[in-house]
Amino acid sequence: MHHISKLKTDIEKFGSEKNQEMAFLFQSLTHSLKTARKQAKNLNLARCTPSTKHAINLSRLLYTNLSSVPVPSIVSHLDDLFAYIEETLQSNLKLPFAEDFEELIVLVEELEKAVKTLLEPIENIRLPSPSHISEQSADALKQTPY
Repeated sequence: MHHISKLKTDIEKFGSEKNQEMAFLFQSLTHSLKTARKQAKNLNLARCTPSTKHAINLSRLLYTNLSSVPVPSIVSHLDDLFAYIEETLQSNLKLPFAEDFEELIVLVEELEKAVKTLLEPIENIRLPSPSHISEQSADALKQTPY
């Protein structure tokens, strides 16, 4: 129970320190991706490149910001996600595809929703009482077909 309380405190601290910056980074990254997508649709490489480079820089800043989240299992998934975002954006510097930008927009928007959910207050989450856990464990053992 102490571990959960500490984790809750760490997440609240992370949110209070990083929330405004993350909101700005999510908004700016989404805007850059949408601008790059628009220019890619218009086949305007010269105008797409600066937006793509800006999106690369913003995604790196966002990754740095999010990688300090106090949940190690989340960080490993962020590593993979942001490696994919970086790779996709780098390849779009050479030949931009509007579909790639569309996919990244959806990924970033879903990530933003996930971060907001993580940072929501968790006072309303009720943990099972130790006696309830014991009852569930006993029932599960009774049903085990050994």
